[in-house]
Amino acid sequence: MRRAVQIIAATVFLAGAAVFLAPYVNRWMADQDSSDVIDTFEVETAAGREDAGDREEDADASAGGADLQSEDYAAGVSAETLSALREALSVYNREIYENGQAGLKDPFSYETSGFDLTEYGFSQNVIGVLWIPRIEENLPVYLGANHDNMAKGAALLGETSMPLGETNSNTVIAAHRGWKGIPMFQNIQQIQIGDKIQITTPWDVLIYRVCDLKIISPDDSQEIFIQEGRELVTLLTCHPYTHNYQRYLVFAERSDEEPQTMEEDLAEVGKTWDPSPREVEDISGKEPVTVQVDPSALAPSLSDGAEESGAGYSNLQIWLETYGVWIFLAVAVVIVAAAVILTGHRKRHTQAEEDHRKNRRRRRRRKR
Repeated sequence: MRRAVQIIAATVFLAGAAVFLAPYVNRWMADQDSSDVIDTFEVETAAGREDAGDREEDADASAGGADLQSEDYAAGVSAETLSALREALSVYNREIYENGQAGLKDPFSYETSGFDLTEYGFSQNVIGVLWIPRIEENLPVYLGANHDNMAKGAALLGETSMPLGETNSNTVIAAHRGWKGIPMFQNIQQIQIGDKIQITTPWDVLIYRVCDLKIISPDDSQEIFIQEGRELVTLLTCHPYTHNYQRYLVFAERSDEEPQTMEEDLAEVGKTWDPSPREVEDISGKEPVTVQVDPSALAPSLSDGAEESGAGYSNLQIWLETYGVWIFLAVAVVIVAAAVILTGHRKRHTQAEEDHRKNRRRRRRRKR
């Protein structure tokens, strides 16, 4: 019996460890997937760089050891095709600016990509790579904020500007605030005024500096509209963390500075960190108010990824989707182990009774 208790205890420990490690394993797998997508994007768009020498360096650096002979990687998109794509995206930007973004009415318009980059030779519908040094997130940016795209990375909202470095534009990028163990924009509250946001496109590396922070209601689309004479990128996610009945916005304006290495960017945010609460304008109520938002890092929560952008997922559904398989396996292991132990114990008990009966019969025969 003591042996059985030890086995059950070990089984429960291993099952608990599996559940505990699940989000870390999932994050590692997601990081690998994102890295592969980013590597592919860099290789496919190398022809968009102006200097041929830089193109070769970019392609070598971005490959990151990936197998470029694999069918998962395209051979690259020609400079002519990339030029035609840029012109088409520029026309799109002008059209949505001139019509006042009339199509930006509801969540469905956010989900619509407007362009299918696979028609231009891309392997995926990725328009760029978003790098946010403050929260150390490097994410592929998919076109269209639909459920599938936002489960993989950041997503550019439909009917908002493409990142081309043009005036009269506002590129609005959304991401979950924690999803299946993947942080994404989970710690967006750490971003402070003056922080750097970078978008690598097929043609340029665009640098922006954070200029404003706001909290809005989910249906307040006016706040993400293009602003006359400005070139903006806006990060959007749910707020407050795990409750998600508001939206948190980070506005950043184009800077003409040159890009740096990731190590230099991280050194910069380390030197400029401000631990004091962020002053954020909350316009989600009847009257605008300034609120204090604690920038402390948030730990992953059971309720990560509650209903966002009309996805229709409850906190519990997201959590079960994330950890359900692990929990099922853990429970199954415990049940199987318990069944094996109990079966063995029953056999030993049956055998003991049988031996006892045999011994009694022997004793009776001896008495006779």
